[in-house]
Amino acid sequence: MSLRISRWATQCPIMSVILLISLLLCDLSRADEPDRALRTPIAEEHAAEEHAAEDTPKPKQTTLNWDRANVGLAPVYNDATYKVTVTLGVPYGQGMTYHPSDNTRCFPRNLTLDVYQPDDNHQQNRPVVVLIHGGGCWTGDSLMHSMVNGAQYFAQRGWVCYSINYRLHGDRGIAPKGWPDNRPTYSATRDAKAAIRWIRANAQKYRIDPDYIVAYGGSAGAYISVALGASDEEDFRDELLDNPNEKKLLENTHRDHSSSVQAVVSHWGSGLLLDLLRRFDGRNRFDANDAPLMIIHGTDDERVPFSEAIELQQKYRAELEVCTLDGWGHSAWGAKHEGTPIIDKVHAFLTRTLEMKPSDGTGIQSSSH
Repeated sequence: MSLRISRWATQCPIMSVILLISLLLCDLSRADEPDRALRTPIAEEHAAEEHAAEDTPKPKQTTLNWDRANVGLAPVYNDATYKVTVTLGVPYGQGMTYHPSDNTRCFPRNLTLDVYQPDDNHQQNRPVVVLIHGGGCWTGDSLMHSMVNGAQYFAQRGWVCYSINYRLHGDRGIAPKGWPDNRPTYSATRDAKAAIRWIRANAQKYRIDPDYIVAYGGSAGAYISVALGASDEEDFRDELLDNPNEKKLLENTHRDHSSSVQAVVSHWGSGLLLDLLRRFDGRNRFDANDAPLMIIHGTDDERVPFSEAIELQQKYRAELEVCTLDGWGHSAWGAKHEGTPIIDKVHAFLTRTLEMKPSDGTGIQSSSH
């Protein structure tokens, strides 16, 4: 994109000046934000990931009526079987952003997600993967390369995927009084829970089974995913209901639906958010009823040390599987475990723990639209 702008500006000197002034004004409007280059070492996603969906086609959307009681779970496949249609920037709610020094000055911002659907001839009750990007709560979005690749992978095999955006450090979302460190993680997790409630509220529109929702995150997104799998329903939801600004937005986030997930995949994450909850109110959230968890972590990770994975493994009380990546560091998306790409290991874990029986695909099918 920058190359195209540069050529255009060279050919149009007057417009070049206008463009330069606009960019300077934009920078000045953000001058009160913290320097995003000063990222914390924990929970930081690989900063160089590319945005990989610029040319993604926007499909025609179809809304169908269906009777879930008379339809079984849609099939999933071991191999890439379907073409995928993508809808970018779907609003799922709003989150409040605040002035850096005056919490009475605030305004809501839209929260969005991207939807990846298999062209599966209108199958009903499709399982769901919710992808949560990393970036240390400082940067990143739903179009990070790892999230796009993951969404394409699962959608080609029959899953409906939602890659979500959430508020970052620069949005200055608030936390409840007495909340420990890492304030941005509170609003980020609040938003992720709102996204899952929105997904359940729109189950019929997207033809999904609300009893088969997976949280899949990398780095900071893994912190959030682990919290989704083990926290209580009211956590990261009700603590700010006594704040009028927050209450009016929370009341529009489908609080009558559950934000629970049925499985969690943590790529180089930790249980930090659950530790913050315990420090906040003194209650331990880990128990045998938590969602099954898969931990994938490199032994040489210098951003989220491997010790975090060990600690989480020791605390977790529900079903757990660990993939140790010997010699790998952070954001090891290209790694293999015992000769198998880690995403294939993830798919096998999910189908097994959710008691699904995947079939072998027969190649990419024609689009049904």
